[in-house]
Amino acid sequence: MPVRTSAIGHQFDPIDIATDARWTMAYAAGVPDERPELYDTGHHLAVHPLFPVGPEWAMVTGNRSLPVGLTLDEARRGIHLTHDLLLMRPLTADGHYRLTAHVAAVARRSAGATTDMLITATDEHGEVAWRTRMSSLYLGVELEGEPADDGSEWPPLPEEPKVAPIVSRSSLVRPVDAHVYTECARIFNPIHTDVVAAHAAGLAAPILHGTATLARAVSIATDLAGVPVAAVSRIAGRFGAMVDLGTTIDVRVLKIEQHGFRFDVLNQAGQRAIAHGVVEHG
Repeated sequence: MPVRTSAIGHQFDPIDIATDARWTMAYAAGVPDERPELYDTGHHLAVHPLFPVGPEWAMVTGNRSLPVGLTLDEARRGIHLTHDLLLMRPLTADGHYRLTAHVAAVARRSAGATTDMLITATDEHGEVAWRTRMSSLYLGVELEGEPADDGSEWPPLPEEPKVAPIVSRSSLVRPVDAHVYTECARIFNPIHTDVVAAHAAGLAAPILHGTATLARAVSIATDLAGVPVAAVSRIAGRFGAMVDLGTTIDVRVLKIEQHGFRFDVLNQAGQRAIAHGVVEHG
């Protein structure tokens, strides 16, 4: 069935999420990021800046029957295409958040149709804690109508630099890492942990989550660039080539600026698993 332009502006049912130190520490361990400040409950406990993808998964999975004309099976086969997270302030381990979301855009690509979901998380005082704009691609699905955007304000991303990397670091993705990330992040998609489900999706074997690749890249790149984990205010990236379990990735810092840096990630075959990577900090 086609994605419909009429879906623009559709509001999803809000969900309420409570977070705690056990979850935030588990997320950091699942990345994995071993920096002590992510586990020091005796002092100010820092939270990994990509932790919001965990609570957001509950919003995504709770709204798979999108009002865009997709069947449930088509919705399940959506591919996470881009992710852009804005942190209004450093996250705290113990929090209560209300997540709301709406369809902000639909578009057409040669491989299928895309939708943009804009998620906003507010705390118990009604203040915005973070916002995320994420794009999904539905392979082989047509767009009914013309591409459209609701005009939601969003800061533009800078042009991707065409430069050689300044510094890089390789990281081994163990065969068990998708299982560990699944449980620690509370993000379950069987193509990452179930061989039968991966084969049914046309994959040779389970692959690492896109957000797991992004989180690991942010951990490594902030360490390489000397940026404190709690200082991160924006993370963005475009997902590309798959990361197979039992292989290595290469995280490359491409350019360092006054309030951030650019990066990308290569899989073991030298293909870009993440392009247009951006980290901004205060």
